[in-house]
Amino acid sequence: MFNGCVSDGAAKKESAFPDREEILARLKKYPNRPYFPPASDRKAWEGLAPALRAELIRRAEKAAQKTWPQLTARDYMRFRREGSRVAYEDPYFRRRGQLVDLVAGECCEHSGRFMDGVIEGLWQILSEPVWCIPAHEGLPRGEVFPDPSRFRVDLFNADTGRILSDTLCLLEPEIAKISPALVERVKMELLRRVVGPAEKLNDENTWWFSGRNNWTVWCAMNLSGCAISLLENEPERLADFLHTYLTISRRFYDRYPADGGCGEGPTYWRASVGRYIQFLDRLDHRLHLGGRLFKDAKLRRMCEYPAGMNLCGPWFLSTNDAAPRPGFSPEFLDFTARKVGSAPLAGLARRLPRSQPPKVRPALNDLLLDIFNPVSGSPDKGHFAAVNYWPDLGIAVLREKPAHPEKGTVVTLKGGSNGESHNHFDLGHFTIMRANKPLIVDIGAGVYTAQTFSETRYQLWYINSEGHNAPRFSDAGQEYGDEYVSRVTVRGDSETAASLDHAYPPAVGVKHLTRTVKLDRKTGNVEVADSAELAGPREVKITLYSAVEPQSHDKTCVKWSNAVLETDGLAVSSVAEERRLDAHMKKSWHRLWRIDLAGKTDASGGWKIRFRFDGKK
Repeated sequence: MFNGCVSDGAAKKESAFPDREEILARLKKYPNRPYFPPASDRKAWEGLAPALRAELIRRAEKAAQKTWPQLTARDYMRFRREGSRVAYEDPYFRRRGQLVDLVAGECCEHSGRFMDGVIEGLWQILSEPVWCIPAHEGLPRGEVFPDPSRFRVDLFNADTGRILSDTLCLLEPEIAKISPALVERVKMELLRRVVGPAEKLNDENTWWFSGRNNWTVWCAMNLSGCAISLLENEPERLADFLHTYLTISRRFYDRYPADGGCGEGPTYWRASVGRYIQFLDRLDHRLHLGGRLFKDAKLRRMCEYPAGMNLCGPWFLSTNDAAPRPGFSPEFLDFTARKVGSAPLAGLARRLPRSQPPKVRPALNDLLLDIFNPVSGSPDKGHFAAVNYWPDLGIAVLREKPAHPEKGTVVTLKGGSNGESHNHFDLGHFTIMRANKPLIVDIGAGVYTAQTFSETRYQLWYINSEGHNAPRFSDAGQEYGDEYVSRVTVRGDSETAASLDHAYPPAVGVKHLTRTVKLDRKTGNVEVADSAELAGPREVKITLYSAVEPQSHDKTCVKWSNAVLETDGLAVSSVAEERRLDAHMKKSWHRLWRIDLAGKTDASGGWKIRFRFDGKK
C-alpha cells in the first residue's frame, strides 16, 4: 500500500565518500578519460538513433541561421531599475542554448559545417563582461553593475563554465585546428572567472556552502566538472578542489530529511537531488569508484521523491515554487533509477512521454546525458502507490485507484515548515485531481522578478495565505519562519491530517487547529474537515483555486460538470475567474477560478468542505 517514502530513523553514517588523501591517490593512479564521447569518437556519435541525429543536425542548421541575441547594458540595468529578470536572462540563456545546438550538430555530423557557429558562440560568451546574472550579483544600493574587480560564482557562472569546458572536451582538436589561441583563451577565462574564484570560496564568504538548498550541489556539479577538465596536470590542486565541493555536497545530503522528501518542490528536485546525482557520477567516473557512492538507502529515497509526487499523467504536486508540470526528462529519471536501483523511479521514467529527441536545454551536459542514456524498457503504467507519505517533509498523497489514478480521485495534503527554501504559506493546503484533471490546485510560482526573493516576497498573492486554502482568521494568515510548522499524519489508506497548532503567529489566536482529509475509496468523494480552538470568536475565510470552470453556485454549493462542492459551517461568498495570472502561471493553468468561502466561529468550532463526484470514472 505504501511506497516506502517513510523515515526509518537516523541514516547510517555514510563511509563511501573518499577523503582528500584517497582522492589524490586515485587522481594519480587513474588517468582522466572522456566523460562523454568526443566528436572524434565516430562510433559513439554515429551509433545514435538516426532520427535523433537528424533532429540534432536540424537544430544546428536552425541555430546557424539565427543572429546571436544581444546582451545590453540597458537590459542588465532593468533588474535594478524595474525588477525585471527576464529582460537580461532571456537572451543570456538563448545564447547558451544556441551554442549547445551548434556543438551537438557538429558532433553528430563532424564535417566542419557548424564550426564557425561554435566559434562565434564561444566568442560571444567570452565577450560578456560577467557570467553571473544580475539577480544573483548582490548589487549594492544605488549600483546597477557588478564590481569589476571580482567574478561572483553563482549558479549560472558555474553553468556557463561547464558549457564551455564540455565544448572543449567534445571539440578541442577541431577548434584548435582553426585557432589554438581561442582554445587557450577559453581555458584562461574558465580559470579566471570560474575555477580560480571557486577556490577562494569558504564557509565565511559563501552562504550556499551550508548545504541548505539546490545551490550547493548545482554549483558543485558544474564547478567540479570544470576543474576536472582544467586541472588534470595539477593533481594536488584538483584534489583540494574536489574535496572541498564533495564536503559541501555531503552537507546537502546530511541536511536532507531521512524520508527523502524535497522541501523545494518537484521542479527543484532536478536542480538539487538531480544535480547531486550528476556530481556523484562525475566523481565516480573520474576516480574509478565503481559505483560505491550510489549504494545508499537514503539516497534512493531522495531519488524516488518525484515518483511519489507524480499525481497522474504529467501532473505533479506543485508545492513551493514548483510547477505542476515540471517537464522531467525521462532519460535522466531512468539514468538515476539505474544508478540507485529504484523501481518506482524507473516506472515514472517509462510512463512519462519519451523525449524523442530530448528537449533543448541550455546545459550541454544535460543534453549529452539524455542522448547517451535512452530510456530502457517498454512503457510502464504501474508503480503508483495507494499512499505516498513523507513524515519528515510533511506531505501525503492518497490515490483512489493506484493502478489507474487517471480514472479516479487523487488528493494531497501539505505540511512542513514556513521556513522552507522557495517557501509559500501552504501549511494545510490540499489539492484534488479527478479523472486525470486538476480540480482544486496549488497555483505554484509566477514569473521571477526582483521581488520574488526579496523582503517583500510574501506580498505576492500567490505565495501568501491568499494564494492557498488553509484557513485565515479575521483576515490574518500564516507568516514566514522555521517556527511555523505543521505535522502531517496518515491513518490507513483513506485519511490524512495536518496539525496546524503551530502554523500561525500567536497574534492570530490559534490554540489548536487540525485539518483532516478523507478519501472515500468506493466513490472517490473527498471530505475536508477543520476543527479549531481559538482565542475568541473569529471570521473564517478559505480560498480555493479551481482549474475547472464552475457551472453554477449558490451559498452552500459549487457545481462543476462532474463534481459538486458542498459546505457545512461556511458559505460560498464568491466565485470568479482569477484575472491575475501571469505568463508563467498561464503555461500551467491557462485559466483558474477563485472560490471564496466564509463563515464565523466561536472560540471552539469546526467546518467542512465536501466534494462529491457523479460516479463517472
